[in-house]
Amino acid sequence: MFCIASLAVGRFALGLDSASLRTLTVVTLVFSGQAIFYVSRERRHLWSSRPGSWLIASSVLDITLFSTLAIQGILMTPLPGRIVACVFGAALALAFCLDTVKLLLFRRLAIV
Repeated sequence: MFCIASLAVGRFALGLDSASLRTLTVVTLVFSGQAIFYVSRERRHLWSSRPGSWLIASSVLDITLFSTLAIQGILMTPLPGRIVACVFGAALALAFCLDTVKLLLFRRLAIV
């Protein structure tokens, strides 16, 4: 749903063309993948334990690399930095929403 909403905003609210939508898709998949990974790695709240240094480094590299590629238009159609930043912010919101849903489901299903 997050990816569909991102593409719908890109197409209908921002009026992006198909090449820009492909770039938006890449950025959305990368950022949402990071969000889902951090939510699923911990049974409690996602901030309950510190991730390892290698995980943090790889996440920073992943986000920085794909943001730079998208903004600079390297190997893809460029997107304005504000759009990339908004997708990043939306992915953060997604992570906190999924974390809340995860905890509610764990309590409801008595998963410890």
